[in-house]
Amino acid sequence: MTEPRHPDVVAKELNDVNQLLQQHAEMVEKHPTDSLLRLSYEQFEYRKRQLLKELHLSLSIYFIGQVA
Repeated sequence: MTEPRHPDVVAKELNDVNQLLQQHAEMVEKHPTDSLLRLSYEQFEYRKRQLLKELHLSLSIYFIGQVA
């Protein structure tokens, strides 16, 4: 198993994904019939969930390593 990335790196990517989600949400409101846009939004939501899991793991390992 590879070690998770540093929490700062994951948090930066999570911030980027959140910004993209916000932009996509606005575009979905303007173009509700665009199925590809909706699919893209769902993919970003999935990526956000994955990043949150990775951040949790990374923080757990990082802080356990700092305490030990």
